[in-house]
Parts: sequence; structure tokens; C-alpha cells
Amino acid sequence: MAAGGTLIAVALAALAGLGIASALWGGGWVWPHGTDTVVRVLGGLLHGHPGRGLPPDQLRQVAGPVPAYACIAAAELVLVSGALTTAVLAVRYRRPGDARGGMATRREAEQALGLRQLRAGRAVIRPDRYPSRRGRGCLRRLLSTGGDAVRRRAHRSGASPYSGSTAPRPSTAASRSTARFEKESYR
Repeated sequence: MAAGGTLIAVALAALAGLGIASALWGGGWVWPHGTDTVVRVLGGLLHGHPGRGLPPDQLRQVAGPVPAYACIAAAELVLVSGALTTAVLAVRYRRPGDARGGMATRREAEQALGLRQLRAGRAVIRPDRYPSRRGRGCLRRLLSTGGDAVRRRAHRSGASPYSGSTAPRPSTAASRSTARFEKESYR
């Protein structure tokens, strides 16, 4: 159904472009009458002969090929831009399962709850903006540790202790027992 509707809209836009070109640069407005005439005129447009299939009195009014195809292209462009605009607006405001459809606006939430209750529940409403007090401490600790590491690395003027040889270190029994002890202590 959608493909058929699209095909009809494209055909009508092409016929409207031919009519507009004939009205502006030809002898007047032309429009095919009847389904057979419409099919023949569209076939003529596809084969590069605008106006083919029209009755002789309307054929004299058809504009030349350049203005006809320019107006047809403009009409098709208007059709496509209108369809895209409509689709974007429909998707933006009528998405199925959109959480915003059931959400209150800021003003509605303030009227229903009051500003004091909104501020009291801000950590629940927007946890990304207002983390809990306990979470803020962890976040500060994490950021300060990361910042210190970045500052130390940026101000280091000597060679890195890790820039030595990339060859693997020989394994010893002592290093294996130390590693095993460290693993067990983390559990």
C-alpha cells in the first residue's frame, strides 16, 4: 500500500510539473484526462518526449523539454522534501514506546510536587547530575587519584621505570609464590 501510494504521488508530481511548465513557458495549463492518457503521458516523459499521449489541442500547449523537465524535477523535489518533513515530525512526536510520551513537563512536575519535594528527590530524579553523598565521595576520590596520576606523568622529566627491555623476565619460584599470595589476598 505504501509503495503504491508513493508511486501515485511521484506520478502526480511529474504531471503537475509538466502542467506548471506548460502554464509558465508553453501555451497554457495541460493535464491528461483519463487513466489511459495518464499512462501514455508518463511513458512519454520517461522516454524523453514530454507531452506524448496528450490530445493534439493540449500537445500544442506543452513547453519545451528543458523547462518541462526542470519543473518536473522541482515538483519531485517539493514532494520528497514534504514527505521527509512529515516523516521527521511524525517520528519525533509519535514514536511508539517513547518514554517522553508519559513524562511530565518541568512545569507539571513542579505544580504536582512542589519545588521543595523536587529538590529533595533530585538524586533519584537525575542521578547523573546529583549523585548520592556516598557516591560523590567515591567519585571525588577516583577523580583526585586520576588527576594525581596525570599530573605526576605530565611533570616527570626522567625516563619511565617501565621503559626498560620488553623481553620477558625469567620465572622463579619466589616470584610465583608472591603472585599466588597476592591473588589469594584479593579474594
